[in-house]
Amino acid sequence: MEIARRKRFTELVAGLAFTGLPAEFLAIGKASESGAGREAFGPASLERFPNVLLRTQDDKAVRFYDDLLKGKVVLINFFFTSCSNNCPRTTANLSKVQELFGDHFGRDVVMLSISIDPTVDAPSVLKKYAAAFHPKPGWYFLTGQKMNIDQIRRKLGVYDSDADKTNHTGVLIYGNETLGSWTATHVMLKPEFIAKSVSRLIITK
Repeated sequence: MEIARRKRFTELVAGLAFTGLPAEFLAIGKASESGAGREAFGPASLERFPNVLLRTQDDKAVRFYDDLLKGKVVLINFFFTSCSNNCPRTTANLSKVQELFGDHFGRDVVMLSISIDPTVDAPSVLKKYAAAFHPKPGWYFLTGQKMNIDQIRRKLGVYDSDADKTNHTGVLIYGNETLGSWTATHVMLKPEFIAKSVSRLIITK
């Protein structure tokens, strides 16, 4: 089972270049345990990201591009609250990652955990789920209309047309929208490696 999951992850990351992403995204690749992924640098563009409406765990309406990505360093993963195996583990790992950013978190760096089961994962459900992982301000658990979430997944290259939501991936996408630099890696890498790689994208004023 683990071998199959790893194979599936490798195939998804390798296929990112064929999912309609702009040319600047084509250098995305699998990261190693050193925390380094293959990076892509190019001009930031609104056309790259859908500006669809989502709702946070606090039931606040937000726009994906305008409110969550524009001008920020962002980490993005996908999950669903009824997932009893991988999702709690990956969310717990990201909880450790947020701690390593110190004062940068919520100011220079934000995290977006987007549900792929929005019919079930209403804001109140997300809020209850998130509470167990002690999210700091700047970590958004997001839901919305399925077509909007699917549009985001397609644009980020992690959309799977399989109706079985248990086939969601363990991909973590992070980048700096201002720089146009984006990388895909595995969400279960050691928190220190993830934080170190993301920290290179922080532009301090």
